[in-house]
Amino acid sequence: MKVEEILIIAPYSELAKDAVQLRKKTDFKFSLVLSEPEIPYQQQINPSTRVVISRGGTAKSLRELVELPVIDIPVTPSDILQSISAVAKYGYKKIAIITPTNILSQTNHTLELSSELQLIFETNVGSQIADTVKRLIQNEKVEAIIGDRVSTQIALQHKVHGHLLKSGEESLLMALETATNVLRAQTIERAQVKEMQSILNVINDAVLTIDPNGIIKVNNNSARRIFDFPEENIVGKRYSDCFSDPRLLKLIEEKKEERNLLHTTANGKKIVVNQIPIYVDSVFQGSVGIYQEISKIQNLELNIRKRLNERGLIAKNTFDDFVTTNSEMKQVISEAILYAKSEGTVLIYGETGTGKELFAQSIHNASRRQQGPFVSVNCAALSESLLESELFGYVEGAFTGALKGGKSGLFELAHGGSLFLDEIGEISPQFQAKLLRVLQEKEVRRIGADRVIPIDVRIICATNKSLYDLIQDGKFREDLYYRLSTLELELIPLRYRKEDIIPLTLSFLKTELVREKRTLFWENTDVFSPLLNHKWLGNARELQNAIHRLVICAQEEKLTQNYVSQLMKSISKRKRTTNTLEVEVSNDIREMETEIWTKLLDVYDGDKESLCQTYNISKTTLWRKLNPKKD
Repeated sequence: MKVEEILIIAPYSELAKDAVQLRKKTDFKFSLVLSEPEIPYQQQINPSTRVVISRGGTAKSLRELVELPVIDIPVTPSDILQSISAVAKYGYKKIAIITPTNILSQTNHTLELSSELQLIFETNVGSQIADTVKRLIQNEKVEAIIGDRVSTQIALQHKVHGHLLKSGEESLLMALETATNVLRAQTIERAQVKEMQSILNVINDAVLTIDPNGIIKVNNNSARRIFDFPEENIVGKRYSDCFSDPRLLKLIEEKKEERNLLHTTANGKKIVVNQIPIYVDSVFQGSVGIYQEISKIQNLELNIRKRLNERGLIAKNTFDDFVTTNSEMKQVISEAILYAKSEGTVLIYGETGTGKELFAQSIHNASRRQQGPFVSVNCAALSESLLESELFGYVEGAFTGALKGGKSGLFELAHGGSLFLDEIGEISPQFQAKLLRVLQEKEVRRIGADRVIPIDVRIICATNKSLYDLIQDGKFREDLYYRLSTLELELIPLRYRKEDIIPLTLSFLKTELVREKRTLFWENTDVFSPLLNHKWLGNARELQNAIHRLVICAQEEKLTQNYVSQLMKSISKRKRTTNTLEVEVSNDIREMETEIWTKLLDVYDGDKESLCQTYNISKTTLWRKLNPKKD
């Protein structure tokens, strides 16, 4: 608290002296002036003053003339008794005590203390005090007047004893404590207002609040920017003097709620308007307007999309990315486009490399969820426990190694979007039951948590196995199958649509040449005819790998049919070189199977990917066959 923040305006010199003595004895800090009636009060007050202390008529006048809080110095019963005693000592028998209403409350009465001492109490507003003094002197024949400075001066003018009713040290202390509390409350309120204004100025939305009389109470920097308000503060002005937009003026005047209204301002800015009237007990108390620039919303959406992209939660491919001239494949694409418009679960069948994720991403990007996240997970690449923690998430301390603070699961990350579960046929029956519950209840519980989280996710699945056959073998739940197979797509292997091999080759060439920063040319597409004789068991993925190798290994800028033929021969050498495998007969069929797969891997020079592609199995399945569990 600063010295100049509290000001005492003393109506009489004795009060000023008491205040000086009190300042020496206490920790109260304040400035002090002796009231000078001939000088306007506004000139007696320092600009840094926040609270004024005074007494009697002076305090009443200050309250009417200045906007600062004015604290009255009270008159205690002890102060009144001391004044009565002092006057009675002079022998006066009939005494009137006259004060303004801010010193004593309304209490006009007469008190007979004895046959010799009579007290008359009168309270009046300032303009009536002179008349009251005259009446008491003339009609009541009072001998002495006790009151404030105005009352005693009038009494002396009529030759009647006047005694100033003084406030003692206790009264002055009470006023200072009250002023300090008011100052503290002002500081808290100013801090809250500044905090709120800071918050409003940080947000990008324009905010305006208007009271019932149409006066602007709050606005922020965004409001000034959007509506081109002048730099000076518009708080306290009528909104009709600040707005020139007739449509917005009408919205405010109608006192009705309006949400998400698209509007173009007078200065040409496109905004979204939310005008909310405030009613308390059916009485209009003003309104709040929130205005968003559409360009800001679009930029925010773009930034969100960029962040999703950085996290890998965005689908990059669309149906425009497909390269095919095959009529059956075109029919599959047409079905997928229809599926995209629905919310049904999609099950995609296809061999390795046929483009299952390409279809999943395209379906997402053509759906109503295209602005939401696209999350992809390969079920065969993770163990059951790891897959559960990845899909469902976990809370802190759920298991050894759990991250501090826990982790959101992929179901949560995909909320509002699509979740692609690749190789769904590889999950265990136990995990199938957990997945089924999530799909049925549309909610997920993190590992170790005791509450569920609602989710809104569209499921797209893919497999290179027949789920129906797995059901017959007891390896896949029938109820889960029907949950997943609402909409089915069956992708056609590349070997059954050879007319697509050359177009895909040209598409892959374009991509690989850019990636490797190379320039190659060829006379015509006949150069690539050797590619038509290969089975492409790895489908488009195997073809793309071959083209990548072609670009890297080409020593001449001109591609020839001979070069392509040599490339394909080199690739074929990596395949099986013999049709015979020697396996030792054993009583344990699993040992024999393990030996078969081990020797097949030797044939493929340890190339697990090529082996899996040839025999249409996943790497997880191969790992299990090479490492059987022992009973």
